[in-house]
Amino acid sequence: MKKIILNIACLLGIIVAISSCKKNDYFVGGELHNPKINMTTYDWMKSNKYGVFDTVLMLIDKAGVKDKINAPGVTFFAPTDYDVYNYVQARTRQVQKVDPKKMWTVDSIMKYELGRFADSIDMYITKEQLTNDKLTASGKKYKNNKGGNFIISYEETRDPALGYNENSTVLPKVVMFTYLYQSIGDVFDVKTIIPPVGSRTLVQTSNAQTTTGVVHVLNNSHVLFYYR
Repeated sequence: MKKIILNIACLLGIIVAISSCKKNDYFVGGELHNPKINMTTYDWMKSNKYGVFDTVLMLIDKAGVKDKINAPGVTFFAPTDYDVYNYVQARTRQVQKVDPKKMWTVDSIMKYELGRFADSIDMYITKEQLTNDKLTASGKKYKNNKGGNFIISYEETRDPALGYNENSTVLPKVVMFTYLYQSIGDVFDVKTIIPPVGSRTLVQTSNAQTTTGVVHVLNNSHVLFYYR
């Protein structure tokens, strides 16, 4: 019974976060007006008044990896509760191919996958402070803490949903996080990278500079750990 209650509470928490996030002007893309934040990365995520990181932080606590995201000088590409929800839905579709009655839940992650979570969170962390002023439109490859590669770029956009206005001569810019499934050379066109080579994810809020490092918040359409 306790597990059922926990599953329901976690699912409701994610749904509430998703609903509330739509009303939060803070998570509409782009760069923070004031990037300097006088608290740690963990505390900044915890302080979000709509709780969009609540499930992510619960898993971070359960997996004992708080020190990883709070390590000095790192950049954390933070998933949101949306991304956990997308992962749970994808895992459910997978297990239901074997048993249509089975469900994958946040409790399933805590019961079976905390070790995987503790290890996989490293794909979102790099030991460099990647503030927006260090980024380029063409992108640059970096190593994450798992030893894999990703590209981060700062690109102009003509998407009206991301602030583009045809009456303005200044194009808005967004940060893109491109996770690489395969190795590529040093010469590349980041905008053409697609699976199975890699996957591009919009950073919906960028350049948060906490007392411990830098945070870029991944888009809500992302699937945790790029599960596919």
